[in-house]
Amino acid sequence: MPLLAAALILPGLAAATEVPGLGPVDPRRPVPFAEPPWNAIALVETRPGGRCSGVAIGPRVVLTAAHCLVTSDGRGIVPPGDVAVRLGGAVARGTALAVGPGFDPAREEPWRADWALVTLAAPIGQGRTLPLLREAPSNGAPLSLPAWQHDRPDVLLADRGCRVVMVGTFGAQGILVGHNCAGTVGSSGAPLLLPVAGGYAIAGVQVKAALGQPLGLAVPGFTIPLPAAPEAPAPASREGRAAPPPSRR
Repeated sequence: MPLLAAALILPGLAAATEVPGLGPVDPRRPVPFAEPPWNAIALVETRPGGRCSGVAIGPRVVLTAAHCLVTSDGRGIVPPGDVAVRLGGAVARGTALAVGPGFDPAREEPWRADWALVTLAAPIGQGRTLPLLREAPSNGAPLSLPAWQHDRPDVLLADRGCRVVMVGTFGAQGILVGHNCAGTVGSSGAPLLLPVAGGYAIAGVQVKAALGQPLGLAVPGFTIPLPAAPEAPAPASREGRAAPPPSRR
């Protein structure tokens, strides 16, 4: 199963018979971007031309994939000011970036570190935030994958009928969530949303998609550190209770 980063436009993509993250049947449907939980889904753009999805986890903090923020030469991460986040009709520039420890922009590895927190100049996420799930999702747990995608760039599309396939360690790439959600180019950085009591929590952030199949990999939400309070909403467990962070080993 070849896995591709789902962030950048691939040469000849429109003419290809197979595209990342989609099979012969497309289960994605438009969702109302002004209503929760879909109103938390951001469009993340960079000055070099990157275009990905993200999710507000604090009024001024958006979670996305680290490979979405790679410089045009592929050797580093763009400066915060080169990141623009669009959410709810507003736009804010980045003022600070944090990426997963050890992430190599040239190799886009390890996959477990392919996450980034963008701190924004304005609180455009106010009233729109979603919590990170602070435990591993169960195999078979229901998911939705909402994202701003290149084949329909002006429509927020979501696969609302997918599930967790596995949570496991992929060698040196680390622990990841495998899922069967459909999401193509532009879905990198989008959240895997899992229903919890009272709403939804972020089970993971999309980083890889299989070619020609609705399969992908996500960095688990419980492995991503929370930004300092009060930027992030209280973390959630599957039952909707506030959950402590996992123990460190």
